[in-house]
Amino acid sequence: MNPSKVDLKNSLNTLKSKKKSLLNKKKKIINEINAIKIKEKELRNELKINKNHNKLLVSVGFDKRWSTYNCIVKFEDVHFSFYLGKEKAIKNKLQQFHQEEINRRGQTFIKDEIKEIVRAIVPNHLKSGNSYKSVNFKKIIELYILSGEWSYWKEVYC
Repeated sequence: MNPSKVDLKNSLNTLKSKKKSLLNKKKKIINEINAIKIKEKELRNELKINKNHNKLLVSVGFDKRWSTYNCIVKFEDVHFSFYLGKEKAIKNKLQQFHQEEINRRGQTFIKDEIKEIVRAIVPNHLKSGNSYKSVNFKKIIELYILSGEWSYWKEVYC
């Protein structure tokens, strides 16, 4: 019976040392997890700052008095607006990017199309050192054609 008590004591001591070793490993892992969480929080805060800094807001307004459209853009620290034109002229310029006829489409369609085009062009145009003063609807259409970001295009003479 004595050998079994000795074996049990040895087993108990071995288990205690393993428990202590596992607890130390657990503490190390918990510390690593906490360090990762802190780093994650720092990165999220940094992303929020960058996300807000590069935010692009595009708004298209319609003036009922003259049936004209204006585009308002806010990108980083730059805030500007430019004249788009009358509905018919805008539709003529947008037609080149559509296979189907768009003359019967409404204001929502025009606004969405203009926003999509402006979002695709303005950030790169401004980041490349160009002034917002050089931005107008004709220039945006030209840059959009050159960008190749459209899914359909046919040459239209306006």
